Amino acid sequence: MRSLHYFTAACILTAAPLCLANENTVNLYINKNIGFNVEGYKYTQQEFPCDLDHLLVNHLLEESQQRHLDAEAVATADKINNGVIPVLALDVDQLVLTEEVQYGPKSHHPLPKVKVTAALVKGEDSVTAPHMCAITALSEFTSSSNILDMGTVATVCTAVNRCLQRLSDDVVDWLEPQLK
Repeated sequence: MRSLHYFTAACILTAAPLCLANENTVNLYINKNIGFNVEGYKYTQQEFPCDLDHLLVNHLLEESQQRHLDAEAVATADKINNGVIPVLALDVDQLVLTEEVQYGPKSHHPLPKVKVTAALVKGEDSVTAPHMCAITALSEFTSSSNILDMGTVATVCTAVNRCLQRLSDDVVDWLEPQLK
């Protein structure tokens, strides 16, 4: 207890702004083991197209860092089941890459998109929310009127990466108030 008191006193006397920043830092684990929650489809972690799982975790880490959240990507059960530090877990509910490559609910006019369910687990409590991103601005890729024609400037995986950047921003927007 004495060292905690000393730390608090030192913060007040020498570096109050730094200490306030440390007090407001939130510890968060991001589960690297993203699930694929599509009924009847057996999908393994190594098979995600376009490195979706790795890119999403990296984008979430970057977005968390930009917002001064102290996040760490983890895959071990001891950290995920720690019961003290909140854990963000994700399941992919729908993945549409092209009209032919769709996982989850099928659509006749699919936009490339990723739909996930995010869960924040704090001890024995959890809260979930759906999040989705889709490619909606064709001008980013091509002047074609065909939504599935990415032109020569980009690939479907490039579109998925941009989609995941927006998705991670949305997830962290939802996450921040949950951590307070």
